[in-house]
Amino acid sequence: MHKVLLSVLLSLIVVAAGSSVAFALQSGGVEIGDLETGSVVGQPFKTLDVDLSFTAMEIGGKKVWYPPTAFVNLVNTGTGGRPLSPVLLKVTNGLDTEHGFDLNADSAFAAPTSMHVKITLKPGETKYIGIPISDLTYVTANALLNYKCQLHAAHLGGQMLVLTK
Repeated sequence: MHKVLLSVLLSLIVVAAGSSVAFALQSGGVEIGDLETGSVVGQPFKTLDVDLSFTAMEIGGKKVWYPPTAFVNLVNTGTGGRPLSPVLLKVTNGLDTEHGFDLNADSAFAAPTSMHVKITLKPGETKYIGIPISDLTYVTANALLNYKCQLHAAHLGGQMLVLTK
């Protein structure tokens, strides 16, 4: 009986130790909402500056997420400095059909508990995505996130570069 109890206790310790690493990698969590009611790590979206705006549109007969390349500057010094506030993304569907927005780290470099944001927007709809800086920097080992439409493989996506140094 004691051996069974001891093995169960050791198993719980191993599981708890393994799960504590996952909590460290995902400290705040990504939040999706609208400007008035959304918040991330206790800060309302309406009090934050929008760092990047993405718009689904048609260019040259192709449906794309614009801009195709985006930069978010997390450097605390110099002209690109910013306070350590969450990153706020504005995502708008400018098309007349439903469109998806899928933001994730490159799977080759992603952490085991990598950030993955997947939303569907109705025509003309705008949503905001709040990302804690800790979560953004943990999942971007190569400082690069990819975005695309998960609903339509032929639509063109882009890449977001995270500047940290």
